[in-house]
Amino acid sequence: MKKIGLFFLGFALAITTSCGQGGKSQSTAQAEQAPAMQDPQRPGGPGGPGGRMQFNPEDMAKRQTEQIGEYVKYTGDQEAKVNEINLKYAKKMQEMRGEPGSFRDMSDAQRQEFRKKMDEVNAQKDEELKGLFTADQYKQYEVFKEEMAKMRRERMMQGGRP
Repeated sequence: MKKIGLFFLGFALAITTSCGQGGKSQSTAQAEQAPAMQDPQRPGGPGGPGGRMQFNPEDMAKRQTEQIGEYVKYTGDQEAKVNEINLKYAKKMQEMRGEPGSFRDMSDAQRQEFRKKMDEVNAQKDEELKGLFTADQYKQYEVFKEEMAKMRRERMMQGGRP
């Protein structure tokens, strides 16, 4: 009986060890990316409190432009213009986030006001993109927004960040 118990203990240890050695750990990968993504004004290491990554506006704009590009087929210099628009609004969002403090520390009334401002800024961004895109491209962009909203809802249902 002791031999069987030791066998299973050894087996479990071997599996745990082998699973943990599949390359770089997540924290190592995050630490390597931290200089570009960490906001120096937020304490708590990469991503600040809660471990979430904080992108600077340039990185956020680049990432959004790439994500939109997976749905919208850019023509000519559209990609550069989309990046400019994304950068403009990423900076606005960063300014807004810096105002009252952490979203988690806000009262319900402050959260509602913040969401209202965010919706207004996002509507302005959508109008600029609508002026840049063709009708078909804007439809593709709307599909992108739907997919992103769906992913946010799924994260919230799983207990992830809002």
